Amino acid sequence: MPETVVFSDAYVWAFLGQLAIVFIAMLVGNVLRTQIPFLRRLYIPSAIIGGFLVLIIKQIPAVESLIDNATMEIVTYHCLGFGFAAMALKTAKSEKKVSTVKVVESGAIMAGGYMIQAIVGLVISIAAFYIGGYFYAAGLILPMGFGQSTGSALSWGSNFEANYGFVGGSTFGLAVAAIGFIVGSVVGVIYLNIATRKGLVKPRRAVAAEKDRVIIEDPNEIPNSESIDKFSIQLCFVALTYTLAYGFMYLLSLVPINAIGDLAWGLNFLWALVFAFLIKTVMSQLKKRGAIKRYYTNDHLMDRISGMMFDVMICAGIIAIDMQDVYTNLWLLIVTCLIGTVVTFWYVRKATKNTYKNYEIESFLTNFGTLTGTLSTGMILLREIDPDFVTPASSNIVLQNIPSIALLAPLLLTLGFAASSLTNTYIMLGVYLLLFIAYNIFLFRRRIFKKRYAGKSEEVWTE
Repeated sequence: MPETVVFSDAYVWAFLGQLAIVFIAMLVGNVLRTQIPFLRRLYIPSAIIGGFLVLIIKQIPAVESLIDNATMEIVTYHCLGFGFAAMALKTAKSEKKVSTVKVVESGAIMAGGYMIQAIVGLVISIAAFYIGGYFYAAGLILPMGFGQSTGSALSWGSNFEANYGFVGGSTFGLAVAAIGFIVGSVVGVIYLNIATRKGLVKPRRAVAAEKDRVIIEDPNEIPNSESIDKFSIQLCFVALTYTLAYGFMYLLSLVPINAIGDLAWGLNFLWALVFAFLIKTVMSQLKKRGAIKRYYTNDHLMDRISGMMFDVMICAGIIAIDMQDVYTNLWLLIVTCLIGTVVTFWYVRKATKNTYKNYEIESFLTNFGTLTGTLSTGMILLREIDPDFVTPASSNIVLQNIPSIALLAPLLLTLGFAASSLTNTYIMLGVYLLLFIAYNIFLFRRRIFKKRYAGKSEEVWTE
């Protein structure tokens, strides 16, 4: 047998071994979460528990050699893209109808949360640059790790490390994201308990169990009894979406401008969203014109795919953390995450209290959970007081994706430019501050322009 084939087989088995570590870690994490009441009460996801368990064990020299950080980073990066592709391919037929204005306001809150995280992060990292010689744009990882996800934080941390001299950037990104998940779960649960005890919120239940049941299968979908399993069809659509996204990223990377290359590979989740929406649009038009008779995507199965991808992404991302790199930026990491948590909590509380009437606590939990962990974190917190999704909070946080992406574009598209020099960092800090002010003028317009809105009724949700 040729040597190259032997090497290939060894590589494949090594890769499968790393995947096995991730899945076993999640399984053990789930057992621990089930058996230990403290962990269960904090709603820390099993993927986080499993990831930290392996990270702790990995510090043993004999075990460290079994973990390939590079492979874990690859898994983290691509699971982000696959997860967003599956999430965006949902038809969302079951979402509650909410006003367009409220959806845009939800998007503005999310974008405002990103912007204030970027502003605070940059102020801290610029100060740390002058005091201790840290990377001046390291603070941009805060909105990527807290507001985005493990994959985004890793992608931009690695980019800053490879292209702009941020020593330990990839690990810094992974650490910020891991801390963000813990913040979302722990702080969210603490606030939930305080609000409940003070009587600020009461658990809501649907009038009838059937009212908000999860739709497993629509009558107009393709049947399960086809020559190919319906779940396989869902995977095919996710793979097609990510393949198209990869093709687009590859074409962008051919442009001989560093900033364009940053956009190509640093925003894989965004391109996955774009092509998922394009595929949905094409499928919808074909259905309207009668070219296809049934729906080919299933919301429930797409939820399962995105859920699995995000679980794997979180667990692998935590396992990939290099503690030596963490020690290099330890103080910057602690200060950034601590102040970032306080500011995010304060801003989201103010914005949701102003925007949502009669369900501001529910909206706070979904927004705060999403701006520190993921959408799943926000939904987990929401389920504790609104298990049947009676309020519009769940629909707002899902439907706000399109306006929030548009409002976030100036941040996402300028991360590489902002990190390229200290001067550019100052310039973009000013731009982000202006955008933050603009978004909040829109959100607080009724308070700012009281005379203009005098006598006009504000939209208030009632059961």
